[in-house]
Amino acid sequence: MTELDRSWAESQIEAMAERSLTPEAERRMLAAMDRDAGLKARVGQARALRSALRGLGGAPVPRGLWWRLWRIPTTNRPQRSAVWIPAAGVFATAVVAVLGVSVFFGMQGPTAEEEAAAVRDFAIAMAYLQKSTLMANNEINDAVGSGVLDALAMSRGVLDRTEIDGFNGEQSDD
Repeated sequence: MTELDRSWAESQIEAMAERSLTPEAERRMLAAMDRDAGLKARVGQARALRSALRGLGGAPVPRGLWWRLWRIPTTNRPQRSAVWIPAAGVFATAVVAVLGVSVFFGMQGPTAEEEAAAVRDFAIAMAYLQKSTLMANNEINDAVGSGVLDALAMSRGVLDRTEIDGFNGEQSDD
């Protein structure tokens, strides 16, 4: 598997776990999982986590909360990088999941081995999140940068053609 294929497969773990891939992407992901047992295990872990979270249930959203949140003015807020918004969401979800699972199963407290395993898992998750963030940032920069360059090149070409077609190579005496 090439590094590009591996990066793509790593970025599709959550989509595979929630079964939201297109049929073509799902076939590609299944082939990658057949070649990489670690990838297959990570998809299995993501599916198990989703299943455990669904089993916890949820509290209803307070009446009118959405409208109150939407009415909060945004003009005086400092601009933040959009990259951290999904990262914060993933982190908050992980914290809620860990707390919910510990309450649900009535755990007394982790042993030293469990703490070490949790720290390792957390470090892997954060490394995965950082890599995904960098990949998304690079893709956005490439798309925006190439779009601007294409637009500039197109406008230069139109201006060049206008000058050539408009004057037919002749100079005016005006």
